[in-house]
Amino acid sequence: MKKNILLLSTLIAVASCNKDYLNKLPLDQMTEATSFKTSDNFKTYMWGCYDYLPYYGIDVPGGEFNSDNMVNGYNVANKSPYAFQLKIIPTATSSTAWDFSFIRRVNIMLDNVDQSSMTQTDKDHWRSVGYFFRAYQYYDLLAAYGDVPWIEHKVTDTSLSILYGPRTPRDQVAKNILDNLVWAESHIKTNGDGPNTINVHAVRALLSRFGLFEGTWRKYHNLPDANTYLTICKTYSEKLLASFPTVMTSYDDVFNTEDLVGKAGIILARQYVTGQTGHNATRYVRTSSWGTDLSKNAVESYLCSDGRPISTTANNYSDSTMNAEFRNRDRRLYFTVLPPYKVIASGQVTTYTRTSVPSDNEYIDFMATLPGNDATRKRLPVSNWAGYYLYRAPHFLNDKTSGSQGFMNTSTGYYYYKPYNTFTDVSTTGVATTDFPIFRIEEVMLNYAEAMFELNAFNQGIADMTINKLRPRAGIPNMTVANIDGAFDTRRDPAVDPVLWEIRRERRVELMGDGFRFNDLKRWSKGAYFNTQMLGVKVKVTDYGAGTPITLNSNGQVVFYPVPVGWLDKYYLEPIPLEQIQLNNNLQQTTGWN
Repeated sequence: MKKNILLLSTLIAVASCNKDYLNKLPLDQMTEATSFKTSDNFKTYMWGCYDYLPYYGIDVPGGEFNSDNMVNGYNVANKSPYAFQLKIIPTATSSTAWDFSFIRRVNIMLDNVDQSSMTQTDKDHWRSVGYFFRAYQYYDLLAAYGDVPWIEHKVTDTSLSILYGPRTPRDQVAKNILDNLVWAESHIKTNGDGPNTINVHAVRALLSRFGLFEGTWRKYHNLPDANTYLTICKTYSEKLLASFPTVMTSYDDVFNTEDLVGKAGIILARQYVTGQTGHNATRYVRTSSWGTDLSKNAVESYLCSDGRPISTTANNYSDSTMNAEFRNRDRRLYFTVLPPYKVIASGQVTTYTRTSVPSDNEYIDFMATLPGNDATRKRLPVSNWAGYYLYRAPHFLNDKTSGSQGFMNTSTGYYYYKPYNTFTDVSTTGVATTDFPIFRIEEVMLNYAEAMFELNAFNQGIADMTINKLRPRAGIPNMTVANIDGAFDTRRDPAVDPVLWEIRRERRVELMGDGFRFNDLKRWSKGAYFNTQMLGVKVKVTDYGAGTPITLNSNGQVVFYPVPVGWLDKYYLEPIPLEQIQLNNNLQQTTGWN
């Protein structure tokens, strides 16, 4: 906002001059008056907006670290500020989501649509694309802050009241997002601007996501009109389910494929191309820089192979060892968390020898049996970016028996390795070319299942259309709704309906590491889940070299973070940076943060 004020001051100064030569457009530069004439002009301008969409970084989204799913890095100081009451009002805007520069960029385009020489069809299309991107960021702002200033047009020298205006009430912001997206869905070109561009399916996917978020937020935070948004989720999810009836047969392929465009269930993907643009996720997951682990609670959320939770399975579940804990589980676990194994491979070596201990080899053999898991994917033992084999998993940080193997370290024992493969180039930074799924039908299926439950319309037919399309590749039986009662999971949150608990479980597992969990807990009003200590795997310290820094609790579980101080209800919404309050006297601080 500060930068906008400086820009505004410049515009006012220029406007105060009346010399004709100051009103002439530069011949050697693109200006707003000359840049928005044809459809190709708009297309070129809007390509930059795609950068706002999610991408592969060098770690998982903060929505996982700020939840009960994951541990952030090797430093205990990285613990969640929400669980440990370390969250403070930020001073500077730069470290927060309170940024409207992207909104301004989109609004510049939208304000020039009507003056262009395009056909009405093209005008409607580009307005729809603009509405999509503006709604996308406003959804993020709404989720973070609730009430936020709604800016409909670019800020100019005559719009100081907007620049220094108050926060727009959440009801109006949500309605504006909804109205923009509904209009866009009926006016955008069905196929967008070609393969893998913003099209009618991408708009519907955002409507599905936003409708579920806002509808459940309103229900569980006692706001009106919850069903309005839940019905929106239902309506547009159904359209997508009809257009994308299947999913990719391998869960791992969703996150480890060179070209996702056109694959089953992929609505929109970020593409990476050799020699043009790459990412670092696949390299970093094979280095010492990853530092991302699941919590024991997250691992325990995966069902057993009989389709029941660990509390009631007939599979004789045990967590006495990591081998036992991983036995007969939802296959998505094996593609998300590095399974246990041990080989003889000391130091930096490109060869290894199996041990004679059966338990060391159990998952080396098992991973080779999983459908689609060829030798370039998640076979064991894993190797670092240079091809050196990791001698064991879990491989704890500063393991004293590893022969100087300082890579692929874990803090909890549950090493998150979803983007791991050995076929994409990781020879240097920024060259991996596996695509990132921005919108996929699996999320829409889970949105729909949850919305239908909240609308009192979930049944076996809905389960078959959604959750049971995900179960085959997980290697577990279909959900049978009639079998789910209060005794189905004895560890269930008793405040949550048994069927809804299972729908939420499926969402957590399918979307593990994708960045949804923090917002899910907030919209369900389940900040209390942060109050449970995040633990790790059960191990014997004696199995590691003397001096390996592993701390266990009385149950033999790895302890990394201490016991949380506890969630505060004001954390459901973020505070506005102090500099923004100082710049604009009309901005009121978020409730509870004064």
